[in-house]
Amino acid sequence: MNLNMKHMLPEDKSPRGLLRTLRRDEDGSIIIFSIMMFVLILWFGGMAVDLMRFETTRAKLQGTLDRAVLAAADLDQVMSPVGVCEDYFEKAGMTQFLDTCTVDQGINYRVVTAVADAEMPLFFYDLPSIFSSPFTAELSSLTVSGKATAEERVTDVEVSLILDVSGSMNRNNRIQNLRPAARDFVSTVLANNTNAPQGLITISIVPYSAVVNPGTLIEPYLNINRSHDYSACLLFDDDEFDTTALDLTATYEHVSHFDIGWYQDANSASYGDNLIKYPWCHVGNHNAIVPLSTNEAGLHNAINALTPYGNTAIDMGVKWGAALLDPSTRTIISGLAGQAGTGVPAIASTRPENFGQSDILKIIVLMTDGDNTYQYDMAPELKWELSNIWFDRSPSGSGTLKALEAVHYSRTSVQYAGEHTTSRWDDYFYWDEARSYNRSQRYPRGFANRADYINSGAIVDFEGVGTGTMYDDNVFNASWNDMLAMRVYNEIDRDWLWRAYNHGYISYNEWKFAEIGLDTRIVSYWEADERLSDICEVARNQGIVIYTIAFEAPSYGKASLRDCASTPSHYFEVNGTDISDAFSAIASDIRSLKLTQ
Repeated sequence: MNLNMKHMLPEDKSPRGLLRTLRRDEDGSIIIFSIMMFVLILWFGGMAVDLMRFETTRAKLQGTLDRAVLAAADLDQVMSPVGVCEDYFEKAGMTQFLDTCTVDQGINYRVVTAVADAEMPLFFYDLPSIFSSPFTAELSSLTVSGKATAEERVTDVEVSLILDVSGSMNRNNRIQNLRPAARDFVSTVLANNTNAPQGLITISIVPYSAVVNPGTLIEPYLNINRSHDYSACLLFDDDEFDTTALDLTATYEHVSHFDIGWYQDANSASYGDNLIKYPWCHVGNHNAIVPLSTNEAGLHNAINALTPYGNTAIDMGVKWGAALLDPSTRTIISGLAGQAGTGVPAIASTRPENFGQSDILKIIVLMTDGDNTYQYDMAPELKWELSNIWFDRSPSGSGTLKALEAVHYSRTSVQYAGEHTTSRWDDYFYWDEARSYNRSQRYPRGFANRADYINSGAIVDFEGVGTGTMYDDNVFNASWNDMLAMRVYNEIDRDWLWRAYNHGYISYNEWKFAEIGLDTRIVSYWEADERLSDICEVARNQGIVIYTIAFEAPSYGKASLRDCASTPSHYFEVNGTDISDAFSAIASDIRSLKLTQ
């Protein structure tokens, strides 16, 4: 009864009743939960999309920045660095994002810094605000920022440019092809030069044939056991190639002054123009070392003046090139630094710098068109002894004593007995071009009689050249160095000794003495190969970077240069005008480009 009556009660239509009914009704609740979950999933997924868009934009922006500053920092770039930056962003369709592109540059460096940013709206980040504030919805954004710095900077660089000037460089226009290639190399490397703090580049040129001429700048710093004063090409023992150092406290032997075989016709009417034209070691600054210079014009002039002659001693060239990168020669450079005419700047006074410094790059660039050959010098009896030829240098009315080459043969004598004795009582002389009854005399021409000769004094080392002996300011007993500095050996045989031999006063060996004594090989080509390999290995171990160029070289020369180079990629094999490409590639390699930030 009561149950039936309850079900029959009328429905409560009051507001309170309706609320009670809604609270009890659970129809549709799962739909609301699903909508909420969907919004959350959409929100988190959208945020991931926004973050992915952010990273994509950032990567594209940074990549454009990096490429732009690298291109703008290139010192070979002909456009303005700022223009290059702007062009890269324009091509990428991102011009509006580039804020600044700043450039700091000097003679040997360029630093480019670019900054860019982009404001990226977030499509999904503010999704919940649509529900919380449907009428104030506004998209948030993230700022994508990027910065890049690139520089091309040649810091402290010391270069030894070692150039083959042996006789074979006269073939196939090799010397003509070398000169512009070497000049361009010098210009390319020095084009970025400046004084500290941005860095300093110095270049030494070391021309070599069978010897290396240190030149008048370096010669005063060397201790030389002199057999003559005509030239100063040092000789090195094998152990000198086990180190890059040059011991300035040591005493070195040097090469005799001679022409090993070129024949030069003498003009019987004038002897003053017939000094040897191709000395084994050049005189003065001809084919001489140019030490640590920044003077582009001076280096170019030295390259233009290179004259091919003689054999090939690659080991000697590398020894000197390495020594000019070794701190042992700093005394030389500090003495030359800042002096007019040396080409060595004052700021280079501390060079060569010590090995092992990260900001110092030491480089050898070695070029040859050949391979190692024999190295020659005079036999000791030629190098250090007096000859048997005497000269009467009396003025003959000119008011000055005559130089040896100006003395006519009729005023010379050939000593054939009692040579170099102190008593002079057993001395005998052949008087050239005299009549038969007057050919043999007890004193040389230039003395009035034998008594004057016996009583005469002697002044050794006449005029600072050779090792000859001067008597009474008039008569000169020439050394073999003096003779061979004047004439090639066959002219000495022919013009001074032939008639004495032909008339029976001297023997065949005495007649051919100069020729026999010159055929003295002091270093063989295989010994030179070993010395070259040794000095290259030592230089590499000291951190010197070695580039080598085989310029139309034979197989042995190529093998030696491959062995010497720092790596196979540092070895170049070229022909003809391609030598310019090799030097250009090396110059570009020295000027390294690096991304710094």
